[in-house]
Amino acid sequence: MKHKLIVIASLLTIIFMTQNLVSQNVGYKQGNRDKVNLYLCERLNLTEEQTNQLEVLRLNHQKEMIDIRAGVEKIELDLKELKLAGNYSREEYLNKYSDILSAQNQLNLSRANHQMDVYQLLDENQKMEWNKMTNRFAEYRKHKIVRKMQNFYAE
Repeated sequence: MKHKLIVIASLLTIIFMTQNLVSQNVGYKQGNRDKVNLYLCERLNLTEEQTNQLEVLRLNHQKEMIDIRAGVEKIELDLKELKLAGNYSREEYLNKYSDILSAQNQLNLSRANHQMDVYQLLDENQKMEWNKMTNRFAEYRKHKIVRKMQNFYAE
């Protein structure tokens, strides 16, 4: 009887612990983004005014990025439509592909402009810290892309 009770108690404990761990991962991406933003603000020692300006810049940039990404997706759909219609020329295909690349370049340029807008808000010490942090983020992003590619080809 004691043995059954111990087994049941340990199973219930495992179930409750697993449930708790799973529930903590809900909203992970947004929570992670908030942690990064908080980390940036703490590391840069931003003033209240800088924090408010940064929040306005971030919201405006997010709105702009939504529009640009939607444009990229529409152009990609145009390319799919061209392929489904069939019997397209090299010139038509390359024009659509060129449109996609220019839209993606616009997206990257918008991201760079936003980073420079943030950079201009900072004082000299904050700029030095920003440069250190953004170099680490770029390295992390590069490793993340490599891991995704490795996982894709491993499947």
